Amino acid sequence: MNLVLSVPEIGASDLSRAGGKALSLAALSRVGFRIPDFICVSTDAYRAFVDGAGLRERILLELHRKDFKQMRWEEIWDCATRIRNLFLRKPLPQVLANALRDAVAERFADRPVAIRSSAPDEDAARSSFAGLHASYINVRGTKAILENIRMVWASLWSDAALLYRQELGLDAGRSAMAVVVQELVLGRASGVCFSQSPMESSQALVESVYGLNQGLVDGEVEPDRWVIDRDFNKLLKHLPVQRPRQLAALDDGLKMVSLSAEIGSQPPLTPEQVMAVYELGLKAERHFGAPQDVEWTLRDDDLYLLQSRPVTTRTQASEGDQREGEQIPAMIRAAEELSKIDLVRLSDRELAIEIRRRWEINNTWVNVYWADFIPFAHGIRLFGQVYNDRLKPDDPYEFVGLLTHTDMASLERNRLLEALADQVRLRPELADCLEAGD
Repeated sequence: MNLVLSVPEIGASDLSRAGGKALSLAALSRVGFRIPDFICVSTDAYRAFVDGAGLRERILLELHRKDFKQMRWEEIWDCATRIRNLFLRKPLPQVLANALRDAVAERFADRPVAIRSSAPDEDAARSSFAGLHASYINVRGTKAILENIRMVWASLWSDAALLYRQELGLDAGRSAMAVVVQELVLGRASGVCFSQSPMESSQALVESVYGLNQGLVDGEVEPDRWVIDRDFNKLLKHLPVQRPRQLAALDDGLKMVSLSAEIGSQPPLTPEQVMAVYELGLKAERHFGAPQDVEWTLRDDDLYLLQSRPVTTRTQASEGDQREGEQIPAMIRAAEELSKIDLVRLSDRELAIEIRRRWEINNTWVNVYWADFIPFAHGIRLFGQVYNDRLKPDDPYEFVGLLTHTDMASLERNRLLEALADQVRLRPELADCLEAGD
């Protein structure tokens, strides 16, 4: 049993132990890519925790309370909440805790790290779990690192992850999670490179922000974009943005900080650096034999590859992605496709058509959202998750008590509307004022 794997210990046949992300990083590191130092907490460690803490039977019990395909969304969330709470409350078995503590302390000491999921079925060409499992950036200290490893394990059992595995036909009960613990490189600029654009196969796309890449990935910082002609290896255009801030790593976590006017007036990359990033993505594509979605960061003159996964293109989806038409992946794809359209370049007529199309798409998803995604329950879910993560209560539904007899803005709004309706009934002339907009 190998609880922790270093790069030389991760071979081409170790997908089931190391997961897709660690396997990819190790392969690239061996052939000379500049990869931040990392270790992989293997699926053996995950299983040692699940078995040693007596969680396996509890997980199976939760998953088989009812035929999963017959569960309503809120029932799946209930199941995920109970499983997640088990992960957060159960201590690591002593042997496992000692092994992880020693490996983390030896390799990283007090250096900041990024902690990312690396499930065996993650980052495969036929699936994309991006955003479903947890990642934690700028974690410092052995104790905090061990705690966040357990949080990544727990994210295997989120409601979204369970739904996605069901849609892919994967057996959730046999799922496992490896974790990448990687040195956090604090680069001046970071970003992503699609060695082949998801929208246009003859082009590549580079996106970049100042500071940490997480600001771009989370959608908090808008990136500069560059489009590259793959056939002629030529930079076609630059789509600049306003650059008021960046995501920075501080001693006490992550924080948005303002950029100076001088720095913010300049793109985060020069044209030469853009082409260097593209070449990095192209090298990864050549190594894996398929277009790659590469995350990177630039520190001084050193370009680091943070992770690489296959690009999921529209063509791939239409040729056999069985998730076509299923709500969560379909909504993600629709949003991604809309975000890639350059509205500035459209003519007035094309823009009018596009606005109408987006209005129809929005209405479709608004209806789906209200009918199936249960927005109020979604808000309650997020509140409950934060509460349970922080306080780790014995009862995973303890937070519900905090919502009892609590004034809510929606109730106050309804009371005001009822009072106004009463006034209209008593004074009919008010109705005319309301219709006139007075």
